[in-house]
Amino acid sequence: MFFSPTLRALRLSGHRVFVLCISNGNFYGQGSIRCRELQKAVQYLGVSSGDVTVLDYEMFQDGQEWDKVYMSSVILRHMETLAVDCVITFDDKGVSGHPNHISCFEALQNAYTIGIIPQDVQIFVLESVPLLRKYIGLFDSPLSVLRSPYRYFAWGRDIIASWRAMCSHRSQLVWFRVLFMIFSRYIYINTLRRINPEVRMPKKKKA
Repeated sequence: MFFSPTLRALRLSGHRVFVLCISNGNFYGQGSIRCRELQKAVQYLGVSSGDVTVLDYEMFQDGQEWDKVYMSSVILRHMETLAVDCVITFDDKGVSGHPNHISCFEALQNAYTIGIIPQDVQIFVLESVPLLRKYIGLFDSPLSVLRSPYRYFAWGRDIIASWRAMCSHRSQLVWFRVLFMIFSRYIYINTLRRINPEVRMPKKKKA
């Protein structure tokens, strides 16, 4: 629900987009339901349901602490299979502070830093913003323009598409997520930050 403006903008500009969800969210036994909801939701954003992969690994259950090293290898395997040239994930604050969101960043940061991700693959993270900015919707546009060169905005039909995508997650559509749909800047704005390739360490050579 956080990446809607980015996903729709990339699809409208002709890019093929793959979605990798590390957990099916089976904490309450609704994993299969949430998987179907996600596949339906992304279609409103222009992403084919066939380009969505939802993992169901015992070690990656919703709410648990995830092993970032093993997670790095899982993500890398999917990147190589799909031959992607760009990856977008959460930043070190995870937007909402959810530990599993943060684990996604840590896994990619780990893989990127030690040099196991191909040199031609760019890594971007969705920027977390302070609480006040998070819930002022499009009013955050001026600051977003000033502070980030990588930004995507939703207007008109894009916003409606984001709302429809959110409403597809019926099993999770509680009252505070309805408020999120109305007020959150992440329905209308995404600002990204590229992980600096200069922090990469050379890939270790095999003996």
